[in-house]
Amino acid sequence: MFPQQFVPTVHNKPVLTVPARQSIIERMVQSDKQALRDAFAARLKRALANKGIPEHGSGVFLKEATGVTPKAASKWLNAESTPGVDKMPAIARALGVRTEWLHYGVGEISEGGNIAEHPTFKESNVAPPPKMEGYVPVLTWIQAGEWTDLSNVDYLSDEKVPKPPGSSECTFALRVRGQSMTPKYDPGLIIYVDPGVSPYDGDDVVAILTEDNEAIFKQYVEEPGGRRLLKARNPSWPDPWIPINGNCEIIGVVIGFLWLRNPRAS
Repeated sequence: MFPQQFVPTVHNKPVLTVPARQSIIERMVQSDKQALRDAFAARLKRALANKGIPEHGSGVFLKEATGVTPKAASKWLNAESTPGVDKMPAIARALGVRTEWLHYGVGEISEGGNIAEHPTFKESNVAPPPKMEGYVPVLTWIQAGEWTDLSNVDYLSDEKVPKPPGSSECTFALRVRGQSMTPKYDPGLIIYVDPGVSPYDGDDVVAILTEDNEAIFKQYVEEPGGRRLLKARNPSWPDPWIPINGNCEIIGVVIGFLWLRNPRAS
């Protein structure tokens, strides 16, 4: 019994409750799952690159390593799903990495952590190179003026250079001559010319004049009123303008160039 003057009291603390909607919880769970899929896909691509597997061959490599369909392998690479626990060790063995690292991102990438890093995954100021799609011939300027028959591509030139990504099948290359397009294009620079591209004002083009058998390299200019001209980029070039008045045919637009370092004698 408590003394008469002592009366026990109970202090009830307010409790804040927030009703959670099922949709909110589901979105949070899905967000966490997607983050895990994204992280796994990044590790998988890293391991493939370290192994020297090209991006376009990754699906075939994973299919052969695990026996899954190409669609399933594509989902792993695109962070749409992750492999089951039965497939993870097979992928790790094929890539030469630790299963724990591949699955969870835990520990070193391999036993001893001695797998050489692909340059793409090291901090660098050099971006990964674009994909090349074969080769194009380096023509003479006379051959460029006759560039109409693709069936003789292999016989036009003994010199070939890598084909630019996204260029058409009729693309060819030329080696710049003279000073008319300096300082943007120095003599000896290799330019890529795509006849499948339509010229717009300011583009650099290769054209042929009706009175000449050789192609020329100039900037294409469209003036107000529809007047068209070819222009030498060199500001010191004498007579830099060539009017286009029926005497000129544009062969193609310059879509890029290739600079090669001149070797030095040892």
